[in-house]
Amino acid sequence: MATSLPISSSRQSRCYRLVDHHGQPHLELDEHFDSIEEAWSFAIRWWQQQQPAGAPDTQVGLGLEVSTESGSWRTLRHPQG
Repeated sequence: MATSLPISSSRQSRCYRLVDHHGQPHLELDEHFDSIEEAWSFAIRWWQQQQPAGAPDTQVGLGLEVSTESGSWRTLRHPQG
């Protein structure tokens, strides 16, 4: 009798990355993250460190991509800005 593998073991896990306003991997934030929340948390901490004390909040032009099973990237959020 042949044993089948569980579907979840045949799928590779997804990873996420932040992209700049041109849709390219961000030069300073080019890391792979395990979740959307982890990526945005990292980006927020980085952005807050870039702002001078007392500066008004501004929008940062970051987008988010997810890895696909074929090894490419798919946009989940286009950069704003």
